[in-house]
Amino acid sequence: METGIMEQLRLQFRQLRGALLVLTALPLVPALLFNLIGGAQKPILGTLLGLGLLVLAVRKLRRGHVRAAGLLVGAATAVVAGMAGHVAPVAAVVFGAMAYFGTQLLYTHAEPAEVEPPPQPASAEPRPDPLAVPRPRLAALEGADPRLRPAVAALRELFAELERRPEANAEARRFLNLQLDGLERIDARLRLGAEPPESLSRLVEDMARGSTAMRDRLRAEESVALEIQVKVLADRLREEGYA
Repeated sequence: METGIMEQLRLQFRQLRGALLVLTALPLVPALLFNLIGGAQKPILGTLLGLGLLVLAVRKLRRGHVRAAGLLVGAATAVVAGMAGHVAPVAAVVFGAMAYFGTQLLYTHAEPAEVEPPPQPASAEPRPDPLAVPRPRLAALEGADPRLRPAVAALRELFAELERRPEANAEARRFLNLQLDGLERIDARLRLGAEPPESLSRLVEDMARGSTAMRDRLRAEESVALEIQVKVLADRLREEGYA
C-alpha cells in the first residue's frame, strides 16, 4: 500500500514539474504583445525563442531530464536577456548560467525518492519425501497375485498412516521396506510359474496382521501424545488461573 501511495505522489509531482517555469514565463507574454505593437523585430524574435525554449524545458522536466531542462532554461534566459532585454552579451551569458544552476538546485533530487520494494522471502526448499521410494513400489503391487492381496491391502493402510506423519520412527519405515521386499520377491516367483507352498497363505496373513499392528501402534502413539498435550495444557491453564 505504501508503495502505491508513493507512486501516486511521484506521478502527481511530475505533472506539477515546471509550474514555476510557466509562472516565470508569464511576463514574457505581455512583453511579446508590446514588442509586436512597437514592431521591434529583434525583441520579438528573442521573446519567441525564449518562450519556445521554456516550453521544451517544461517537457524535459516532466520526463525527469533535469540537466537538459536546465540547459534549455539557461539558453532561454540568455536569449531573452540578450535579444529582448538589450543586455550585453557577457551579462546575458551570466544570466543564462545563473538560470541553469538555479534550475539544477530547484529540481535535482526534488522528486520523492522511490521506495524499494521489501525483499521477497526466500522460497523454502521443498522437504524431501521420505516415502518417495516405497510409493511406486506399493503402487506396482496393486496388480500382484490375488493370493497376496490381504497383505498388500494391510500394507496400503500402513502406508496411508505413514503419509499422515512423515516424521514417523525409522522402525515403521524399515518394516514397510521389509514387507515390500518380501511381497515383490514372492510376486515375481509366482509370475514365473512357481508352485506356492502351503505356508504361503499363513505367511500372507501374518504379514497383514503385522502391518495392521504397526498401523495401530502408530495411532496409539499419536493418541498418547495428544493425551499428554491435553494434560500439559490443562495444568498450564490452572497454574495461570484461567481454569
